[in-house]
Amino acid sequence: MTEDSENQRAAAVCENCGTAHAVRLGPDGEIRPIGNGRDGTCTCGDGDFRILSNDATVLEDVEM
Repeated sequence: MTEDSENQRAAAVCENCGTAHAVRLGPDGEIRPIGNGRDGTCTCGDGDFRILSNDATVLEDVEM
């Protein structure tokens, strides 16, 4: 398996409930949560995830 076809790990937020998850990014762009046993969906049942970046805009809605 080459590096291009291996899954990468990332952090993502469920667009439905806002919970953060460790995820694997497939070579085809598929986002799958790691270790929740829900077959590609969030614990809330939704499967729409947004990958977090190291960009400062990720924290713009966090109260300090």
